[in-house]
Amino acid sequence: MSDHNDNTTTQLTQFHETLTTNKFLFVVFYRGHWCPFCQGYLKTLETLLPSITTAGGKVLAITAEIGHEDAMRASTGYTGTMISDPTNSIAAALKAQGKLDVAITDNTLTKTKGYEHGMAQPAILIIQQDGTVLYDWAIVPAVMNLGGAKDRPDLVQVWENAEAKMEGKKEVHSAYKLQTFGQTIWSKIFG
Repeated sequence: MSDHNDNTTTQLTQFHETLTTNKFLFVVFYRGHWCPFCQGYLKTLETLLPSITTAGGKVLAITAEIGHEDAMRASTGYTGTMISDPTNSIAAALKAQGKLDVAITDNTLTKTKGYEHGMAQPAILIIQQDGTVLYDWAIVPAVMNLGGAKDRPDLVQVWENAEAKMEGKKEVHSAYKLQTFGQTIWSKIFG
């Protein structure tokens, strides 16, 4: 078996084992350590970790980027589980199952930045152990959202709605605030 297949099997196995040993997964796909929008998302995700864990869930941050986990942790304070999936095998499996359709940017620019099999764009999946999807969202890269960088739903609101669903209650938010360019720059400058 080649390294490519070994890595694919390892990432898919890790994902499925994590799902089967937790009540639910809160999964965030991110572009890379260099993306200020992704950094902001993982900072927010870190603040949600205690609440998600208390509810029986596990947080996963997945990227197609290789070898920058420590840099991302250092810039965001994120302490949850990270999976580097350079072949986008998890995204492909979720798409095949009809659970989530993560956009994969596959062009010359992403290849020169080290994404040999394309760069997974931002996406969120909250999935229960039995396969029930509580929330799914994936960006469609466009000029207006800076190629998939901005206009992501607020993670706190996403979590509040998912938590309400799990408790059999009505969703708290009928619409989500979106992460904007100004918020990201403000956070980058002022922490």
